[in-house]
Parts: sequence; structure tokens; C-alpha cells
Amino acid sequence: MSRYVGEVFVVRREGVLVAEPTGGVARRDADAPPQTWFATIDEGTEGLSLAGNGSVAAEIELVQPVPDSGSIGWVVRFLQAARTSVSARAVVADRRDGAMDLLELMPEGWQPYEVRAGELDAHGWEAFVGTLFPVPVEEIDAVLGAGWEQLVRIEPWLVPLQTDGGSSAAT
Repeated sequence: MSRYVGEVFVVRREGVLVAEPTGGVARRDADAPPQTWFATIDEGTEGLSLAGNGSVAAEIELVQPVPDSGSIGWVVRFLQAARTSVSARAVVADRRDGAMDLLELMPEGWQPYEVRAGELDAHGWEAFVGTLFPVPVEEIDAVLGAGWEQLVRIEPWLVPLQTDGGSSAAT
């Protein structure tokens, strides 16, 4: 089993506590729909008291293979408060169509859990893609072309847990 870390919101779905990706936002909307993937939470999970209305970091043990949707595993423990969410990147209004075109190109193989676009203020738009795991920049470049990072923010939900200061995930 592999362990990963990701920012989560703790929510109750159909009577069960689950950890869902935050999508890079600090607060969860009360009417947010269920996400494509989630991790189950036992009521006795270490650090559960850290989880409130905001986001928190969670260590998640994944099942193999990862399913196409639904539960990907379970939360092993909650860690210190999650990092401050990345601020939205503004896409100037006259480039909005280009950003929307790029969002249409997101392949299912990247395991997107969220693809969204919306107005930030009167002068800009945001285009965001949340992926289950990191996608290599070279692959993104090959699919979206040069300059995509000026129009779309692509972030993974889960990153391998670093256990020894090295670059390998715990297994």
C-alpha cells in the first residue's frame, strides 16, 4: 500500500465521514457536491480533532489499483493544519476563451476530480484543474501546448508521502 498526503475537507456523506479534495480553496461551500474520489475516515483517526470547517492535511493509504471513482482508501492520520491554499490565478478577460478551450482538452487519463472556471473580479477569470495525482509538466505541455500555465492552474490532490527526507513514497 502507498501513502500520500493531500489537503482535504472532512464531510459526512450518507452517514460516513470522508475526506474530499479541497480544490485549492480554504473553505468548503455548504452545498458542495460529492467529489469523484474520497478517502474514508474512522471516527478514531489520529488528529481528527484538527479537522474543522476548513482544510486540513491528511495522510491517506491508497488501495491498489485506484478505482475510477469512489473510495481510494482511508485516512491514516491528520497532520498539522494544511498549507495556505494557492491563490487563484487571474486570466485576463480577453483570454478567457483560450482558457475555456484548454479546459475542454483535459484527458480523463489525468484523473481530474475538478475542472472549473469562474469570474474572480471585474477584470479576470480563473481556470482550474484538480488532478488526483501529479501530471508531468512535459505531458501537460504536449497536450495543452506552450503557454498553458498563463491560462490554467493545474494542481494534484495527492502527493507521495516523504518518509525519510528522500524522494520515495512510503509503501
